Amino acid sequence: MKTALIIGITGNFGAQMALALREQGWGIRALMRDPAKAPGWLQPDCVISGSAQDESAVLQAARGADLLVYAANPQYHRWHQQALAMLEPAVRAAEQLKLQLVFPGNVYGYAPQAEPVDEQVRMNPPTDKGLIRQQMEQRLQRASEQGARVLIVRAGDFIGPNTTMTWLDLMASVKGNRVRLKLPHDDQHVHYYSYLPDLCTNTAKLLNGPLLDWEVFHDPGLAVSKADWQNAFQTMGISARMSAFPWWGLRLAAIVSPLLKEVMKMRYLWQQPVIMKGEKMIQRLGSDRQATALTGVIREALLK
Repeated sequence: MKTALIIGITGNFGAQMALALREQGWGIRALMRDPAKAPGWLQPDCVISGSAQDESAVLQAARGADLLVYAANPQYHRWHQQALAMLEPAVRAAEQLKLQLVFPGNVYGYAPQAEPVDEQVRMNPPTDKGLIRQQMEQRLQRASEQGARVLIVRAGDFIGPNTTMTWLDLMASVKGNRVRLKLPHDDQHVHYYSYLPDLCTNTAKLLNGPLLDWEVFHDPGLAVSKADWQNAFQTMGISARMSAFPWWGLRLAAIVSPLLKEVMKMRYLWQQPVIMKGEKMIQRLGSDRQATALTGVIREALLK
């Protein structure tokens, strides 16, 4: 049995990636600062106590594994101080042990543009956070030249069941069969989301096939406008009330909150489109690709 080490198994991507890999026959182990927070399905002897920032702990946890999934993130307002430093122990372990490393990319490295972005488009980060993500990927590319094998799957805003602190968690409230959705964008904007069960299942399937030492795939995801939400709810026979997200409240709170100040910097993503083109993944996986329609996403992510 192949074994995957998950760093960040309590996060949205890490948790779903662990489930997707387990479903496809992988053994799962997790490196955790607090083993008491491990998912209930994970056997205690598969939980390794240690910090992802401790290079020796990461290296020890990764020995004997076939895959390292890096799903950790510092607090949003601490990216400048911690993001690159947190990544480094995992990268070094992958280099030394010749491991495949999976990293969830995002859209921050690209400026808004009218056309979907494919894997050949060079990054041109419009913000400091985008620059940090670019630097992280540059470090990963160097690792792929020094013994590691790297798979980046670039995704949009996460949507999924049992998530915490995603935009959908902030936008939506459900009472019975009635939904209220506070949209952070206007009627014309098209926003790019990734449904986590699809993203992670497809990533696990990519790992079953041949991969270069450095591979980047964009998730086809879901490009959704206000009209798309309305049509999906109507198709499902659900009463949905749409209103504007209260950005003014975040703007006021950002005066005293470093975290919300960083959130406000990224508001442009709700004003101009940054959508990934997923044709490479579509062609690679073909009919084996999992793709859930927006109605299915609503059913699984909001109504359960």
